[in-house]
Amino acid sequence: MNSYISSLNSSSPYGELTVTHEAIAERARELWREQGCPTGCDQAIWFEAEAELKAIQEKRYRHPHLQLAGRDER
Repeated sequence: MNSYISSLNSSSPYGELTVTHEAIAERARELWREQGCPTGCDQAIWFEAEAELKAIQEKRYRHPHLQLAGRDER
């Protein structure tokens, strides 16, 4: 499991998971590398990583290799 998924933070006052800055940064680095380390795409890659992690958190997006820590995939 990727550590950015396990670094989602459950300290929200509503008891829900929140996407941390660290988790977004780690996923953005992965995406940047996967895309061949392009220049001038920092913001777009950051937003892509943030959207992906939030979608995973909300269970709207099912990445084939990613799963939230401690969550059942039923």
